Amino acid sequence: MRIGIQGKLVLSFMFLMIAALGGSWFLFASETRSVMSNVMGAKAVEISQTLAMASETALLDHNLGELGRMGKDLLKNRDVITVAFYNDAGKPLSVASKDLDSRKDPTFLPDLKNNIEHLMQVRHRTSRVLGKYAEVTAPVLATPTAVEKSSIDEDVIAAAPQSTRLVGYVTVNISEADQQEYVRRINVILGIVGGLVLLASLPVVSILVHRIFMPIRQLVAATDRIAAGDLEAQVAIHRPDVIGILARSFNQMVKTIRTQQQALESANRGLEEKVLQRTYQLESANQRLSREIAEKEDFLRAVSHDLNAPLRNIAGMATMLLMKNRERFDEDVIHRLERIQTNVKIETDLIGELLELSRIKTRRHKMELVDLGSMVNELGDMFENDLRTKVIDLIVDNPLPVVRCEKARMRQVFQNLIDNAIKYMGEESGVREIHVGCTIKSGEAEFYVRDTGMGIEPEDIDKVFCVFRRGKSAAVQSVAGKGIGLSSVKSIIETYSGNIWVESKPAQGSKFIFTLNGQHLANSDASQVTERPIETEEDEEIAALV
Repeated sequence: MRIGIQGKLVLSFMFLMIAALGGSWFLFASETRSVMSNVMGAKAVEISQTLAMASETALLDHNLGELGRMGKDLLKNRDVITVAFYNDAGKPLSVASKDLDSRKDPTFLPDLKNNIEHLMQVRHRTSRVLGKYAEVTAPVLATPTAVEKSSIDEDVIAAAPQSTRLVGYVTVNISEADQQEYVRRINVILGIVGGLVLLASLPVVSILVHRIFMPIRQLVAATDRIAAGDLEAQVAIHRPDVIGILARSFNQMVKTIRTQQQALESANRGLEEKVLQRTYQLESANQRLSREIAEKEDFLRAVSHDLNAPLRNIAGMATMLLMKNRERFDEDVIHRLERIQTNVKIETDLIGELLELSRIKTRRHKMELVDLGSMVNELGDMFENDLRTKVIDLIVDNPLPVVRCEKARMRQVFQNLIDNAIKYMGEESGVREIHVGCTIKSGEAEFYVRDTGMGIEPEDIDKVFCVFRRGKSAAVQSVAGKGIGLSSVKSIIETYSGNIWVESKPAQGSKFIFTLNGQHLANSDASQVTERPIETEEDEEIAALV
């Protein structure tokens, strides 16, 4: 489980206390052990010196009984565990020990022959039975007075120099077991006291940390109130430290938020009023637009009727004249009447195309799934004669997708673009090809129709999609056309939220590129939405607004 910041502070404080108490306990135990060891060593030195002075005469007389009695008397002391006497050659004369088996161990007694430098030095050793002890070996020196009192031969006395001389050694071992037990009890007591101090400090530390974090809890409570919408929340913390600065900053922040909230509410009220006003204006504009659309439709129908009726009459009269009087008319009259029929047909078709152009965005057809690859193949069959006559190859570069669209309108797009490419192929082109392809990228389909024809002049590129606009070059003017086909294509593409543009250079061909929104692709979820055809005039007006 995760530990909060308060818990971490409590644990950190307790860890520091444990480290401090543990370090203090370790230092105290080490120093106490060292002091006790030094005390026992000093005691061993003092006893060995006193015993060396007391055993001076007995060593001169080699009185082993007296030496043994002195050793046994000294063993009555609780701390003394071994007393050993040696002659001046370092050979043991008398050994008294509380551990009888240790006297049989040659390593228990010091080797005085090879360790003279250890005299009067405290050595800390360990026995399996007696435990740790301090060992001190002191030399026994005879004074002239002691030699006179001894019972040795007078010849030896006469031969001896009248000065202090070495007569033997005495070794005293002082046990450190009691002192170690004392230190151990002290350590246990210190451990118990330290544990009690830790247990007693835990609630105190928890209360202190709790009180330290009280201002922060007040800030959290105030934050919750603000999140709930109460912008009147304030924190009553008056402290000179960082928490006090934080509280004052928090109160200032709340004040700023409250001011901004009031300004925002005022702006929202103004925005709502503007939205209502703009909504009313939009509704008025929509109504006006609907009326204008209806008037445009009426105007187009009237123009179509008023223009078509005279044209049909003219065409009818020319036809009747040709049917009844062809034999009586000369060739010039017949030629002029046929030109009248041709021009009437051209004008009638032009009026029909203009009407269709005006209806592209207002009269939608039924949406259905259309295989564009099959559609282009069908157009290839339709243009077969033109393609064969002009020696042009129609090439589909890659498979075209299936899209949900108005079949007749989409057919019109490809038909106009391919027809335009055939018309403006020119007679001097080396490679005579028309390429159709598609790429899917960035959530939309990008189609192209590319030719190797005469191309477009740079100043005419911006005008190719305008009604009745054509290039000014002689080669372009020599090609028959009304200037409506590309305008129709642009209007159709825009109804599918797409764009169309052209890339071209003179004598290098042209590439018409247009995009369709990805929602119209057959594998798009958005394309599965069923769209009903727009049939009524009211629906037409709604579609135009959308």
